[in-house]
Amino acid sequence: MLIRFFKNNSPSSFVLLPLFALVLWIAVFFITHEVTDIGMPLYNMVIKWFNGINTIAVFIAFLIMLAEAFLLNYIVNENEILTKPSFLPALLYIVFMSSDTVLLTAYPLLFANFFILLSIHKLVSSYRKDTAFSNAFDAGFLLSISTLFYFPGIVFFPLLGIGFILFRPFNWREWVISFIGVLLPYTFVFTYYFWNDMLGNLWTIKLFYSNPEHSQLGFSAGFYFMLCASLVLVFFSFGKLFTGFSEATQKNKKGIILLLWLTAFSLLSVFLSPEITLRNFSVLAIPASVFCSNYFLKIKKLQWGEVLFVLLLIAIFTNHLLDYL
Repeated sequence: MLIRFFKNNSPSSFVLLPLFALVLWIAVFFITHEVTDIGMPLYNMVIKWFNGINTIAVFIAFLIMLAEAFLLNYIVNENEILTKPSFLPALLYIVFMSSDTVLLTAYPLLFANFFILLSIHKLVSSYRKDTAFSNAFDAGFLLSISTLFYFPGIVFFPLLGIGFILFRPFNWREWVISFIGVLLPYTFVFTYYFWNDMLGNLWTIKLFYSNPEHSQLGFSAGFYFMLCASLVLVFFSFGKLFTGFSEATQKNKKGIILLLWLTAFSLLSVFLSPEITLRNFSVLAIPASVFCSNYFLKIKKLQWGEVLFVLLLIAIFTNHLLDYL
């Protein structure tokens, strides 16, 4: 039922999606959660505004997650990454980003995802433009900003070059301008820390802030149930990913390839993460939402898709319930 409704791209989804997200998040507003206080400069600056006030931290995180869902949906539909416009990418992004209670609060990668999405949009929207100097600068600048929230995001910098290769004819000035965009935020940050005699603190704590004592090594039975349900859906989605790929538009193909690269770099970024928790895999929600949306758009027996989605929701609610008890 939900898949069928959001597949139709109805404007009422702008109201129903926030309500659906609220159902997944409502319980966490009444439960105390630890807010991560180890991160890069921009994250630390933002987190100080509501540090110690759990309700505000959760509310801000909820709004950011919801904004990212609609932003992803806009990017996919506006740039024709999928064959048909729908609200499925937003729906699935909300589901994946709400799949475990550790995700229902403010953390560095949640903020970084917003700027990663904006950078991807700048890359994809540069397709077939005569000149894309502003897109090149913005893509580099936004991706660099994301690393000031979550430093392991530096592994995504090669996405800029991959994006230019996929969507642009070679223009060395666009590559140089993108590189300037990457350097600019760090120029300001290093200048600020040097001026205030805190550069050593930035280097030893902010850039290399490995904190293994915060690693989440034990998981509940509900988590494994949710993980299995998610992997089953993703597995079927990959099976449909290249169905009819030869008949797709060039822009559609290039968008899917870019997201596949994003998936690979997301997994690589985990090796630089300061802790081992589900939060470090949050970037994967971006490509996974698009791939699963593609599956639901192409599946012939939609009832089977509805069953998979309901199974995933049951697994998520079970995981939440076991965490809250």
